[in-house]
Order: sequence, then structure tokens, then C-alpha cells
Amino acid sequence: MRKLILLLALLPIFAFSQTNFKWEKVDSTNKTKAQLYTDTKLFIAQEWKSAKNVIQNDDKDGGIILIKGIINTSLVVFIHEYDYTYGYTVTFKFKDNKFKIIVDNVYCERAYFVGGHQEVGCIEPCDNCTKIGNGFTSEKFSKEKIDTMMFILKGQIQSIVDDYIKFIKTENSSNGNW
Repeated sequence: MRKLILLLALLPIFAFSQTNFKWEKVDSTNKTKAQLYTDTKLFIAQEWKSAKNVIQNDDKDGGIILIKGIINTSLVVFIHEYDYTYGYTVTFKFKDNKFKIIVDNVYCERAYFVGGHQEVGCIEPCDNCTKIGNGFTSEKFSKEKIDTMMFILKGQIQSIVDDYIKFIKTENSSNGNW
């Protein structure tokens, strides 16, 4: 319940930071390209724990790191729970005194009924959802339930962007501070 209240309080922030399941933020800093690269690698290691498995492209000279990640979320209907795994990409770009984070390519990777681990149809990311996979919403998966799940998914992705900006804006070990 606390998460939902927090997400509702942050709704105005989402409107300015995200559109159609794509997040893009450019900001400036007093850090060099090398410092931003190091801090970004530290952030990835802390955020995704297994950084080696998520990094798809790591170009220090070009100032870009691309990762693929997953988020797990659920949809509860009556007493039944359905788990959904969403994949996404995050692109970090940096140069002296400037950085950019892009989160996009959000897609449903896997969906299943928790009770029997039975596969169910994916619900692709959507705003104002009216369809589930190839079908339409039903009493089993009401529009309100799906919209709530999408709202929570957006909140989880938005937190990646917010946490990265906060991390970059603080003094980290790449600046020689311990």
C-alpha cells in the first residue's frame, strides 16, 4: 500500500520523464567522461548485482554502455496471482560534463500463473490498456487491474532513471573520495 501511495504522489514526475514506455533524461555535471564512465559502472554493479550478465555493450572511449535488464511484477485477480517478467534496455551515454540515460524496448518476456507455474498470455506494455496479448481485457483481467500493473511497472523503471541521476549527482569513489 505504501508503494502505491508513493507512486501516486510521484505521478506528476512520471508525466515529464516518460512517454510511451520510453524514458530519456539528459543532464549536466561537473564530472569528466572518465569519471562518468566509472560511476556508471559502479551504479550498474550496485543496481543489477550481476553486471557482467546485463552489460551488452561497453565502450569507454565512445562513452556508451548498453545493458539489458528484467523486472518482475504481478497481477492479482481475486485469490490468483500471475507473475510477469518484463525485459528492457538501458543506454548510458556520457561525455565531459554531460550524461544521458535512455530506457526503452520494454516488452513482456514471460508470464505465468503462480499456483501451477502455468504459462499465460503476456500483457505487453501499454498506456490505457485495452488488449491482452492477442485478445481483449476480460473480467479475469480488468482494465483497471492491468492499468495498475502498468503504473507499477512504470514506477519501477522510473526509479532506475531517478536512482542513476541521484548516483551521478553525488560524490562517488571515482572522484577520489572515500
